[in-house]
Amino acid sequence: MRLDYAEAATEDVLHNLSGVAAGGGLLWTVSDEGRTFECLEAREGGYTLARQYRIDELIASWPGAGAGKGGAELDLEAVDVAQGALWLCGSHCHVRLASEDDDRDQLRAEIRHRPSRHLLARIALKNDAPSLGKVKTAPRKGPCSIRGILTSDPYLQPFLDLPSKENGLDIEGMVVTKDEVLLGLRGPRLDNSAVVVHLRLNKDLEVKSYRLSFLDLGSLAIRDLSPNGSAIFIIAGPMGDAMGPFCLYRWEPEVTPLIQHPEKLYTWPAGSEKPEGLCFLGRNGKPGHLIVYDRPDPSRIDGNAYQADWMAID
Repeated sequence: MRLDYAEAATEDVLHNLSGVAAGGGLLWTVSDEGRTFECLEAREGGYTLARQYRIDELIASWPGAGAGKGGAELDLEAVDVAQGALWLCGSHCHVRLASEDDDRDQLRAEIRHRPSRHLLARIALKNDAPSLGKVKTAPRKGPCSIRGILTSDPYLQPFLDLPSKENGLDIEGMVVTKDEVLLGLRGPRLDNSAVVVHLRLNKDLEVKSYRLSFLDLGSLAIRDLSPNGSAIFIIAGPMGDAMGPFCLYRWEPEVTPLIQHPEKLYTWPAGSEKPEGLCFLGRNGKPGHLIVYDRPDPSRIDGNAYQADWMAID
């Protein structure tokens, strides 16, 4: 499926797509570089850019604004459309310090917090467009923040200060239901189990309570989540930067402390790109899922357009 990004077709967008959501004839995509998200509208044969939105136009004084080239990246990893709103979530991760000037064999000891990445936002939609002044953001710190509520968790607390890709906290997927916000974790992976955090939020997006689900994904971690009826579809992949394997699972969530075993549906062929974004999207009267890739194969990009995959599966 062709996605035409028009004037928003920068390398940061086209080469780093990390999340996608569909609703009302529109597609919303996020990338893990920069401080923007994109809205595309359905056109014959695909989707075309309707508008690119900048976080700093919607949220005043978010950390990292104006620093360097366009500001510190938000590392947006997940997007959903639910309850009349667009929801965005950053990775909430810490990172091991690195520089483009570093020797590629140099490993630095310093680990940095990245407050710009601690974003969970609900943006009200009016006539399918974000409403200025109707944006809520969850607390970045404190006992009612995502990280704050997990500091006393016996499973996750030991990993909160580790960097991403080294089994530190790293949010990669999100599903918003009537009662909960589900966060799929790339890290940590506990023993051989991936983790989903179920949050209950108040109207100000403060965390009231939470619970965890543990999933057997063949020792893989979560790279995205997408709802379809009572099921949640999962892209599973390595916790680190390995190029695979990547698999698609169907999960029927249960409220249980036991490890759950989603059904494996598909394994991507070994290659040079990483499936990172997934959403349910019907096409020609058939149910299916749209998939976008981080580090896409060059054949996917033609000028301002990106060729996403569509998989006929319900």
